[in-house]
Amino acid sequence: MEKEFYVALKEIVTNQSEELIHYWLEYFDDNEKDEAYRYYDDFLGFFEECLDAELDIHSDEAHAMLLFLTKLQETIGAENFFNFKDSVYSCYLKFPLLKAMDKASLFTLENVSALTAFFEALTSSLMIKEYKKGHEFKERSSNELEQREAPLSELWDGIFMVSIVGTLDSDRVLKIIDKVLDYLESKESRYVIIDIGSIFDVNSEVTNQIMKLNSAIHFMGATPMLTGITKNIAKSLTHLNVSLGEIQTFPSTKTALKTILDTQN
Repeated sequence: MEKEFYVALKEIVTNQSEELIHYWLEYFDDNEKDEAYRYYDDFLGFFEECLDAELDIHSDEAHAMLLFLTKLQETIGAENFFNFKDSVYSCYLKFPLLKAMDKASLFTLENVSALTAFFEALTSSLMIKEYKKGHEFKERSSNELEQREAPLSELWDGIFMVSIVGTLDSDRVLKIIDKVLDYLESKESRYVIIDIGSIFDVNSEVTNQIMKLNSAIHFMGATPMLTGITKNIAKSLTHLNVSLGEIQTFPSTKTALKTILDTQN
């Protein structure tokens, strides 16, 4: 690419900035134009520096442009940025520049390709950043949910409790078992209080999962104690003719803890 192109385009940007900005502002309501004017004026300043770097997407100037567009995206919102005037904001920016290039007899395949490649690279970078941010948020939320859905808390020396909230299925119980066994392996705990008072629905499948958790705790040499047996849970178990086997059950955590302490004393 000839250096003369970048010099000529920079001259257009410098001398025709008002005309370029006016093109962008046509799509805004009157009450939006002042704020939008500042965005486009800032963009042109960054773009001139990118032209000095000959539109090298790996340059410091392009990185500064990317940071500016990222901040702009945060300001106007991702939804508006990526659905801007039936385009992506950063793609839309090139249209008046192409129009100005045509007037200045700079509209050649090579020149248009260089400008388009620059904006496409910017757009791709912004979209990838947005995707990664969304993916990281989902992953972080999933990890936080896993921590919250079966929190562990030490009640006394050698005694800890796991609280199960929501719906218990085979996938969840495997995660909870892993979590409980990791804790038992790292701590010298002799008792595990399992609180099921916040389980949404108790049925035969849920009971089977609780039995699996009970067996896993036994294998680690600890004693499981089931609490949170409410009236409705008791009715459900009776109606289903389901047995919890030899698992010790208690109406509350307080009752289970008192039983353990009395036994130790």
